[in-house]
Amino acid sequence: MGKAIALQGTVVAVPGAMPYSPAQTGAWTALPVQVKAYPKLKVGGQSVIYEAECKFMFTGVQTPPSGPPVPVTGQETVKLTAKSTKLQKKVLVQGDMMQSSYGNQLKIVTTSKVKTA
Repeated sequence: MGKAIALQGTVVAVPGAMPYSPAQTGAWTALPVQVKAYPKLKVGGQSVIYEAECKFMFTGVQTPPSGPPVPVTGQETVKLTAKSTKLQKKVLVQGDMMQSSYGNQLKIVTTSKVKTA
């Protein structure tokens, strides 16, 4: 049985828990997810997507052994690209996921009724 095809609005960005080096504490925030979709391939009025990308921003603190805490900021981009399926075009499907070493994650969560073969 095939997997449900990803449509616009079905990509979830999950911020990671690993601090950006050299911070000891802090938090990641996900910016809006950007997707690439086929302009003419739609299901129920929503475009079928083949790539998703999200920039994650980190704000935290490094606490040196001596001295005041030092602010730490950082960023990274996580990109999720479709793999080949039995369809003519590459598409993202339910369960596709990409995770960075900091734990920042993009994943497909869809209930599309259209499935791959």
